[in-house]
Order: sequence, then structure tokens, then C-alpha cells
Amino acid sequence: MKPQTDLSHKGRAVEEWADLHFFRPIGIRIARALQRTGISADQVTLWSLAIGLVAGHLFAYRDRWTNAIGFVLFIVSDIFDSADGQLARLRGSSTRFGRALDGISDNLRFVNLYFHLIYRLIHSGFWGPGAFLLVAAAGLAHTFQSAAIDFVRNAFLYIGVGTGGELDLPEDLDGERRATVLQRFGARVYRDYVERQVHLFPRSVKLIRLLRRRGVTDAFRAEYRARQEVVLPLCAWLGQNIRFVLLGVAAVAAHVSAFLWAEAVWMSLVLVALLWIHEWNATALGDLLDSERNAYARIT
Repeated sequence: MKPQTDLSHKGRAVEEWADLHFFRPIGIRIARALQRTGISADQVTLWSLAIGLVAGHLFAYRDRWTNAIGFVLFIVSDIFDSADGQLARLRGSSTRFGRALDGISDNLRFVNLYFHLIYRLIHSGFWGPGAFLLVAAAGLAHTFQSAAIDFVRNAFLYIGVGTGGELDLPEDLDGERRATVLQRFGARVYRDYVERQVHLFPRSVKLIRLLRRRGVTDAFRAEYRARQEVVLPLCAWLGQNIRFVLLGVAAVAAHVSAFLWAEAVWMSLVLVALLWIHEWNATALGDLLDSERNAYARIT
């Protein structure tokens, strides 16, 4: 088992500044307080969801103080969202179902938010069909952005670090027993999520499958880390922290459409850059892997 000092976060290389210095420190204190209780990590996830649903509702109103309360509640929701994974790691009870439930909770928080923003836009005079289209575009962009940064970070931990990642491919999900309807639903949602990541990063997935068969040398890990120094900072511009900041500023300024445009356009452009660089790196690293194998074959 990892030492408890390492259980407060997934890995410094893949964590954002706000997570390392705010969300994770508070979350680990909550996790340690709950460690000896009968409260499960999944229950903490549901707390996060309930608070997040209330927060999203408060953004339907055009009152700045109500929006400010909603922003604070989103922060509280995110603290519990951090604590659930930390509690599972403290107990050594992390599961794919818990990971799926955490992802479903995050999605529901934002789906709820987007529906309330449609209501707000229409009641503020925004053209009805335009409001639906703008929110749908932002929501779709959010789906792909979240899947992408999760894959990049877990791939980095798997290849560049060698520990701490929660990287899954479709073949990893075959043969799992799902006893309840909820578990089967969670497994279906999680498989769709993993397959979306595979479609976004086909060359990276091909590289990972090769590495699983051949193993990863220290030299290859070092080269991977060096190449990903450009990619990892881009993840911060697509993460939940920047999304909440943009939402809070746009709501208080009474221009929530600016938040939606930023998600649908500017953050999507960052996603395109991230995908291009990551896949280009995967191709170059695949060539490096082939050269390593050829060099070994000549020696032997």
C-alpha cells in the first residue's frame, strides 16, 4: 500500500495548483475523519452530487449574490468530489464502479447546470433555439474535454511515472461481474467513456497496447515525460477548476453566455491542440520503441 502522504493526490505532475494547495489538502482531512466510520466513498460521491445539483440550480437566477452562493457550493461539492477518491485510496478500496459513479456524478452536476442555464438564457431574452444550441455545443465540448484530460493524465502516470494511474482500455473491462442493476448501468456508462477516449487518442492507445506487451524501460519513461511537458499544462485549461472560475465570473457579470461560448469555442481549440500534440508524440514514441527493439535484437 502507498504511504498516506502519497494518497492525498494522484501525482504532483498531473495535479493542478488549486487541487494540490486547496482541494486535496481539505479533502484528505475529510477522508481521514471518515476513514474509521461506516460512510463509504460512494456515499461521499453522492454528497458531492447533491450539493452540486443545488449549486447548479442557483445559477438559473440573475441575482449576483445567489450566483455567488452557487459558486461557493460548487467549491464545496468539488471538495467532497476530491475526498471520495482519497477515502477510497486510504482504505485501499478503489473500484471501477466507484470511478464510474464519480464520473456519472460529475456529468450530472454539469447536465443539471446546463439545463438551468438554458432557462436563464431564455428568460433573459436569448433566442430560444439559439440557447438550446449554444448549451448543447458547450455540453458536448465539455464531454470530450473531460475525457481527454483524464486520459492524458492517467496515461502519463502509467507510462511516465509507472504508478498511480487509473488507465483502462476496453479490453480491461471484459469479464467483470456486475451483480446489481446499478453496477451494470455504471459499467455501461464507464465503457462508453473509455471507448470515447480510445476514439480521441487512437495512436496513443496503440502505443499503450504495445507497451503492455513489451514493458517500459527507464529511458523510454524519461523520453515520454520530456515530451509531455508541453501537453500537461494544457490540461489545466480544460479542467474543472478553470470551468468553475469562468462560470463564476460570467454569472456575476450577468453574461453566462460568455461561459458557454468559452467552453464551446476557445476551450475546444485548446482541446484540438492537446489532441494533435499528444498523438504526434505517440507516433514519435512508437518509432522510438521500434528503434529500441531493433537495437536490442542486434545486441542479442
